[in-house]
Amino acid sequence: MSTTATVFDGKIIKWKQEMDLPWAKLKYKLGQANLAKHLGQNQMKILDAGGGNGFDSVPLAKLGNFVDIVDYSQEMLADVQGRAAQENIQNHIATHLSDVNNIANLFPDSQFDLILCHNVLQYIEDVPALLKTLSKLLKPDGIISVVSINRYSTPYHAAFLDDNLAEALAQLDTRTSNAKIFDAVMTNYCADEIKELLENVGIVTEGDYGIRCICDYWGDNERKLDPVIFEQIERLEFALTELHPYKLLARYFQVVARKAKSA
Repeated sequence: MSTTATVFDGKIIKWKQEMDLPWAKLKYKLGQANLAKHLGQNQMKILDAGGGNGFDSVPLAKLGNFVDIVDYSQEMLADVQGRAAQENIQNHIATHLSDVNNIANLFPDSQFDLILCHNVLQYIEDVPALLKTLSKLLKPDGIISVVSINRYSTPYHAAFLDDNLAEALAQLDTRTSNAKIFDAVMTNYCADEIKELLENVGIVTEGDYGIRCICDYWGDNERKLDPVIFEQIERLEFALTELHPYKLLARYFQVVARKAKSA
């Protein structure tokens, strides 16, 4: 990764505080609901690549699936280990301290029914190489879910959330932005770019979604903390998540794709 483990180790308290806010919880609810549309009922072996402290994969472990979480932040992995023990699902979660770029050295090929790569690609220097590696680890007919910052959202985010019109204009000509929690530079993509890269390694898109199509651009945090208002926002977000063109400007995109059976 272009960032270092120390960056993420040092921000875990701030990260957990942020993840307790309603719009962060909404992000994970939408991602899980979108992914569920593509999964069957069989028990799965799951890889959470760059999974941090497991906000994406712990719910899947609680359903009886087996999850391997790979991350290079010791603090993030320690946190998920503690949560797994508290919820008595430690036998369903294994953690691996490693840079996600070295993930091929951890597992044999064709091991996983499902791979999660959520909020990782924006920090990776060689995205095509990582997706090629993940493709090799995925079983034929397996599913991969990719979530990342949507490049088309950054001017809107600067204009509406940060009230910075000059930065919104500047964002039209750049592919990078700053992750506020981790104070790290991100490279931003759109769903179509990732769909093409996945197809290049034999993984065909089944669905693409927008996560937080409206939430980041409407109102202010004080209003959004009102449970009655946020319930309305949530209903709207679930209605918009797979609708064109609304999903094109969502803060995050999600691509769910399947590896060819003959691959």
